Amino acid sequence: MIDIAPGVRLAATELDWQAIRSSGPGGQHVNKTSTAVQLSLDIAASSLPEYVKQALFAHSDHRITASGKIIIKSQQSRSQEMNRATAL
Repeated sequence: MIDIAPGVRLAATELDWQAIRSSGPGGQHVNKTSTAVQLSLDIAASSLPEYVKQALFAHSDHRITASGKIIIKSQQSRSQEMNRATAL
């Protein structure tokens, strides 16, 4: 379980992780490995409490798609593990 906020937890299995290639400059390393990560969560299908789901749907944010998924991309580090921690 992952603590999202006080009293709000989420099962790690509800998160969808995908390794992707980083964009922008970074030398040859960035062109060969998928160090960036993309985290997504289907809000409606999640086990989040209903009041949290409603607050997320009411929040205007470019990371929430029209289909109700939160998508967070992290590519700040050359380490996939560091990018996973940043996205989470």
